[in-house]
Amino acid sequence: MFDSYDFSGKFSLKYSEVPKDYYISDIQFIFDFIYLVFKRDVDIDKAIESVSDDYGLSEDYLKDYLIENKYILNKSSEEEFLKQVEKLNTKSLKKLLKKHGFKASGKRDKIIERVKDSNLFANYQLSSKSRIFYQNKNRRVDIFNGLPQDFYYFNDFNEYYMDNFRKKADKIPVDFINRYVDKAIEGEDHRMFTINNSVLAEHFFLKDDYKCMLEYVLKIFCINLNPIWKLDDLDNHEGISQDNYETLLFLYDKLGKNRIISAYFVVWDSFNFEKVIVSKYVGYKYLKDILNNKDYFRIVEDLDKKYYSNVDLKVKRIVQKTLFDF
Repeated sequence: MFDSYDFSGKFSLKYSEVPKDYYISDIQFIFDFIYLVFKRDVDIDKAIESVSDDYGLSEDYLKDYLIENKYILNKSSEEEFLKQVEKLNTKSLKKLLKKHGFKASGKRDKIIERVKDSNLFANYQLSSKSRIFYQNKNRRVDIFNGLPQDFYYFNDFNEYYMDNFRKKADKIPVDFINRYVDKAIEGEDHRMFTINNSVLAEHFFLKDDYKCMLEYVLKIFCINLNPIWKLDDLDNHEGISQDNYETLLFLYDKLGKNRIISAYFVVWDSFNFEKVIVSKYVGYKYLKDILNNKDYFRIVEDLDKKYYSNVDLKVKRIVQKTLFDF
């Protein structure tokens, strides 16, 4: 699926290793800190001292970082701290009280009240975010390792996951990649749009979900017919990539012509094109040529001659939607 794409352009900074053991930038020292406090029951200040020493960080920097990113909460965050206390299970609340010498028996509402009244806000406290970060490690890494890692970076994914960990595992990667699709649309970035839709198509191909795969293959087909974000580079535009051509033929074998053509019109309308080079109806005719196995090079040559290398080409602005956008 990716043969026709250049992988050299990156969307964000990538760490040097796949996150099997978390030996990557800030993610590693966050994990080590939470491990010491959450699993080894080390005092937060001592854990900060230990991790700072291991990674050559200043203690003030590490503490400020953990507070700023809400891995630990302090007295200045009292309102937020109270919300976090109520999220903890009863066993954790009892453990907190016992650790500071307070009575830990009674029902949950009494325990919560005791925690609120025990002036524990003078101490730092692990947030629920820290617990989720630690407890979801394997799931988070497993989902990331299922992504094409030539395109995506664990730091970006980790931040997204922490905000969306309640979603189903099979929904997280699709929603994560669609964020890049949205960024491509917002930034009118043709290459970023086609790459990310290609990744989504590959994702559903690996799951044998050809109906979902079709949507993203057709999005690539439509935007390549109408490269409205790269009008200054039409001389180098091929119109339809051979990869997209062959994938459409593959889906024709799996789904049939009628399903593909019906989906084409739905996908085209989802673009809300304000201007076009190739109309919806003409695009439909090229799609039929592909499904009828017309020679790929003739299709590309015809597109180039009529549109992309045509010095008299006029980009049409759509002022009123019609059935075929003539």
